[in-house]
Amino acid sequence: NKVMVPAYQSLASKTSLLAAASGIQSYCDAIGGADEVSQLENVKTLWNEASDAYAATEVHSVGPADIDGVYRYRVSSYASAPLDKCGLDNSVVNQNSADFNLASRPANQRGLGAVEYLIFNSDQDHSCSPNTAPAGWNDLTVANRKSQRCEYAVELSNDIDAAADGIVDSWSAEGSNYLAEFTSEDSAGEKLQELTDAIIVHMDKEAKDKKVGIPTGVKEECPSLSCPNKVERQYVQTSLSAVKANVQGFINVINGGDGRGFDDLFADEGYASTSDDMLAKAQSAIDNIDAATKTLYAQALAIDDATKQEACTNAFVSHDENYEDYSACALTGLLKDVTDILKIDFVTIVGVNLPGRVQSDND
Repeated sequence: NKVMVPAYQSLASKTSLLAAASGIQSYCDAIGGADEVSQLENVKTLWNEASDAYAATEVHSVGPADIDGVYRYRVSSYASAPLDKCGLDNSVVNQNSADFNLASRPANQRGLGAVEYLIFNSDQDHSCSPNTAPAGWNDLTVANRKSQRCEYAVELSNDIDAAADGIVDSWSAEGSNYLAEFTSEDSAGEKLQELTDAIIVHMDKEAKDKKVGIPTGVKEECPSLSCPNKVERQYVQTSLSAVKANVQGFINVINGGDGRGFDDLFADEGYASTSDDMLAKAQSAIDNIDAATKTLYAQALAIDDATKQEACTNAFVSHDENYEDYSACALTGLLKDVTDILKIDFVTIVGVNLPGRVQSDND
């Protein structure tokens, strides 16, 4: 009631603004006119606000938000799979066909990332190989391609908003009332495990690894010196804002907002200092993001030789120092400080199991 439900309500309000006539549609209407640039900036603001609101919920993706990804991955598929850009290009061309159905499109062709690609990617050419390319697309005028992409982005934004509303309705007492199930005494142990699984997996595998560690090459899942192509929000360049919203969402869950949270449970068990330490380390990650002078994409792209890769590794290890060119590498280390506590002290004090996905982590 203090954190999770309000976070979903905030998400729904932000996606509603993006899907409104004054949102993406306003940019579509302005294409080719004097207001095109200003309307694009307006949509970028709305998109970032919706994306940050979603990022704040990722740490507690449980229940209706995460059942087979039915709602979550319609809002954003980044945590699930790489965006299928070519599939999106073909959907744009086929969107008005009689047999086209957006609901049947896979998750990696939907969500906020799909809208980002369609609206904020300045390259209007398709992203397909010759044998999968939409016929004649690159021969159309730039204005025509922008308009067709924008038209489909409007449909996607409506689908995103419907998914966000679906999450709110599922938690609401007036809807499916998942809140009653989640807070039922009979299922308390099961739901607590689900929540702590979501917290740990998100902070470790998604916020730390997927969003920062892999793009910078700190994590071995990046097969090159760095992997800038793995960065979230590659076209709007607000990747670090997403991580900041993730960490703030984590802090909110641990604090319980202005109600009881995990920090109170820690205090009840005599471990208030451990909770304080974990929250302080989370705040250090936010401070790192606030002080960053270069985007995550720019930092990852600049790691292009062995010397720079070594500097990134040093920043990851000695992350309490100031590394202007490698702040994202240091951020990975700061997030690891948080997840180290989660994977040892947190699970022990709360009395839950460590999620299987992180048990074999070589961190």
